[in-house]
Amino acid sequence: MTSADHWRRVRDLFEGALEQPPERLDAWLDREAVGDPQIRADVRSLLDHHQRTGSFLADPLGNRMADLMGESRVLQPGDRLGSYTIVRELGRGGMGRVYLATDATLGRNVAIKALPPELTFDTSHRDRLRREARAAAALTHPGICTVYALEEFDGDLYIAAEFVDGTTLRYQLDSGRRPSAAEVTRVAGELAAALTHAHEHGIVHRDLKPDNVMMTSDGRVKILDFGLARLSTPDAAVGPITQPGTIFGTPAYMAPEQLQGQTVDARADVFAFGVLLYEYVTGVHPFAAATPLGVAGRILESEATPIAERRPDISAAVAAVVERCLEKAPADRFESGAGIVRALQRGHRAPGRVAHGSGSRRLAWWWRAHQFVAIGLYFIASVLCWQIKEWQPGFTTAIFVAVAVASTVAGVFRGHLVFTERMNDPRLSIELRRASLVTLLMDVLIGLELAAAGMLLAPSRPVPAVLTIALGVGIALVRLVMEPSTTAAFLENPEA
Repeated sequence: MTSADHWRRVRDLFEGALEQPPERLDAWLDREAVGDPQIRADVRSLLDHHQRTGSFLADPLGNRMADLMGESRVLQPGDRLGSYTIVRELGRGGMGRVYLATDATLGRNVAIKALPPELTFDTSHRDRLRREARAAAALTHPGICTVYALEEFDGDLYIAAEFVDGTTLRYQLDSGRRPSAAEVTRVAGELAAALTHAHEHGIVHRDLKPDNVMMTSDGRVKILDFGLARLSTPDAAVGPITQPGTIFGTPAYMAPEQLQGQTVDARADVFAFGVLLYEYVTGVHPFAAATPLGVAGRILESEATPIAERRPDISAAVAAVVERCLEKAPADRFESGAGIVRALQRGHRAPGRVAHGSGSRRLAWWWRAHQFVAIGLYFIASVLCWQIKEWQPGFTTAIFVAVAVASTVAGVFRGHLVFTERMNDPRLSIELRRASLVTLLMDVLIGLELAAAGMLLAPSRPVPAVLTIALGVGIALVRLVMEPSTTAAFLENPEA
């Protein structure tokens, strides 16, 4: 049993053990871990730690900070903070209490978030908060709750933000109502557009979850808490509030690299988007487990059940987007919200196979033509190597076999891509990533083998030898130079 298998077995037994009555636990462990005392010992160790840690991982870090380090003063209705008058407490968010207040200066309702002291006691932290609040205040988008100001009163910091009248996506989930396929597509598009706007301005949310997404009274979606987001290009002089290795956010919605305390970028928001949308669509967390520790373990190790299996009525475009967002490796996800928007837009035309605009049709035509021309060149290369084998027996036989095999593999992959583009377009970007390395290796191999065959043939048949070498160089160069640009142009045009 490999180390990965060992810990996967430990995790499964640990989750099962949590469901057992205490008086039967030892007997159950003896039965399930029979013959492997190390697995039993590891499960028992996890159970002991779980009893001590409780549900620490279930909540955002901020919810625990107040308990560990104190809390800013609790405001009462009628209390004044400069031009703001407190109306009532709206609730307690992940990073402080939130109040409804009136702004006497502009005559409007605002949401006031009281930041916990542990984020503001240090001067450098205050400078960082001011800088990031200013950046968040520059985000003007209908899908983002507007940050008005970062205010300081009596040594405490408060964020004044737009008051959003509505309910959180968490409330929608808890109600048990599942959205229609059309509503899912709309919400996914609005959320992705809001994330795109933030990412284009260098802002990473880091704590995207159903509690931080509001559904307004008129049905629009707004993302909250950008005032505590992080700039993707931090100020070297000030430095980040959270140091390397520190976990910020809610573990159940963190990307694997975020759980491991690594530096995160927009792709962490992309992962959280996938988790949030999966849960919104199905009502089930994609990495659901009996314990918060189990959820974190599954985020790191397990694959989610395909969303299409839980909701077959959801569009293929949304299902493909969620699948890619939940990839473990950041490099395998969309680079930012913009990639999600493009994928969703491409999916809108997939059911009817409608392309809009002659330019878009030309891009699609050129991409497909490239694939078919490449398959034709593979056939020509195989026939040519067979003929060289007949002209000059010997090592050329091995070259012929290698070229024939590589041509078959690359041809099958390219044919699969064309089929996917015509029949299941939303998955095309995923299949392209899977096929890219294979076609690259096969094309380079074919080019090298043709060059070798040409060199062997040159002394006796110089003209066919030169043509053979030219064909090999052409196949390799087209794959290395031309194909990346044609594919990128095709994928980046959502109407192609």
